[in-house]
Amino acid sequence: MLRVGIISNPFAKIIKQNPEYNTRLWYTLAHYGQMEVTHSVEQLRQVCLEFHARKINLVGIVGGDGSISLVLSALYSAYGSDPLPKILLLKGGTINFLAKNLGIKTEALTCLEDTLKIIHKKQALNEAILSTLHVNGRLGFIFANGIATSFLEEFYKDKTNSFGAAIKITSYIVDGLLKGKINGEFKKIVRQQKMSIETFPEKIWQQKAISAKSPDEFSLIFASTVKKLPLTNQFFKKVKLGDEYAEMIAISEKGKKLIKGALKSLMGGDIYNLPHVYSVKFKQAHITSYENSLYSLDGDLLDSKDGKIEIEMGPNFVFCSPYEIAK
Repeated sequence: MLRVGIISNPFAKIIKQNPEYNTRLWYTLAHYGQMEVTHSVEQLRQVCLEFHARKINLVGIVGGDGSISLVLSALYSAYGSDPLPKILLLKGGTINFLAKNLGIKTEALTCLEDTLKIIHKKQALNEAILSTLHVNGRLGFIFANGIATSFLEEFYKDKTNSFGAAIKITSYIVDGLLKGKINGEFKKIVRQQKMSIETFPEKIWQQKAISAKSPDEFSLIFASTVKKLPLTNQFFKKVKLGDEYAEMIAISEKGKKLIKGALKSLMGGDIYNLPHVYSVKFKQAHITSYENSLYSLDGDLLDSKDGKIEIEMGPNFVFCSPYEIAK
């Protein structure tokens, strides 16, 4: 029997645009379960502990990718060694890349209505198992460093949506192709950073021959347990959903060659054969950034303080949907 709980982020884009949205969600949920609007991390922890005590086994999350990351981390802590609840994505954020990876296109209220219809008929929801990354104590799905953090710092100054992000990336690419003659933004965010990377059980450098030593200056580092980055059709080719491995891609290319790789990935092309792109499936990774302690997890900018970032595999979660789930 499914016991439903919904956690809503009042700062999610869909809620900010329509303050009555939470009321409509609460009215739709009715006797099927419990809905909570959390305004702080501490309140979120308390709600997850209450859900555990009430044996809630299907948790709907209203918000963006950062909200999902925070809720999963709080659920993992609250449920401990007991079975984790299944997750229902009720997308309401800016980018919603996780929903895109699962093929969920409808907005939160419609998705909830369709889910409750299936539960009422005692039919089974579609499911997919996703592995998580455990990065410096927080769960998520996509880790990024290097240029990605510089881009997010700029993007959040006038945060819009996926279309706005695409326009901003396009402006950087065009500026780079024209050697900074448009606005100089390309050079502003695109610079290599000195880092050291270790991955286990295999070293990332085993995938290609390195003549002298492992490269230590990088433009971009990504790690993921899902296949798609925002704005791409498929970026990580080695990811298999729920297999308890992640993929890391480290890029030490720069300048116009970096632009070439970016254009190729945005068009769905394979970047693995580019000379300064390294990739490996891994279970643990240690990254030390010597210049910038910031990194991104599911779109949230976080500070590692000392530049040290520890990544390991987190728990698997079962994601449910009333619609067919992309594999």
